[in-house]
Amino acid sequence: MKQKMFAAVCAAVLAVCPLAGCGAAGSEEQEAVKMEDLPYGSTITEDSTRNITIAFDKRFLDDALLDRIVSYYESIQNRDAEEFKSVVFPLYHNYEISTVYEDKVTEQDLLDTTYDAIKEYFGYDFDFAYLNVEECVMKDGISGERDTMIQFLDDLAAEKGEKKISEDTGALYEMSVKRHVAEKGSGNRTETLDELDSETLYAIQYQGEWYLMYT
Repeated sequence: MKQKMFAAVCAAVLAVCPLAGCGAAGSEEQEAVKMEDLPYGSTITEDSTRNITIAFDKRFLDDALLDRIVSYYESIQNRDAEEFKSVVFPLYHNYEISTVYEDKVTEQDLLDTTYDAIKEYFGYDFDFAYLNVEECVMKDGISGERDTMIQFLDDLAAEKGEKKISEDTGALYEMSVKRHVAEKGSGNRTETLDELDSETLYAIQYQGEWYLMYT
């Protein structure tokens, strides 16, 4: 389940698919599916009020989480280690630094490596222009990795003698985010042709606050 952050540099188009439910065979009327019963991606909102335009399904992602997602990508494009640390879930991030990277890198190293890899891929200094949260898994039984993430976090907490993370977790999402870039300073905030493959981000609402976890 673990991958280095910069390995996902070549890591969202949402499927817009309004659905309608049909009545029983022979029925003369069709019953509309309730909005809350439609899957993620059935209704799309494009928000350009933040520094990076973001497309998402507003029925599932609130403003606080959107702020975190945008801040995460701003921290990469600006190589801002302090902003990055304020967004990621501390327990998970510390595990990444100490175990996956064996304490051989800092947050600044992670950001520099990620930024430089994307810059090399496109051949120019960049800003994120447009983010598309194309998928969001919120329930058990759909993604094996999401299903085991909360237990993984509980195990990390137990190793430190701390309270189970699950006891204070309001929600856990597995998101797929496609990233579009433009030349740095261009001010472009549209769905550019220069895009990276979708990457997976986890969002956890812990003690009322949203945090992100990268893979």
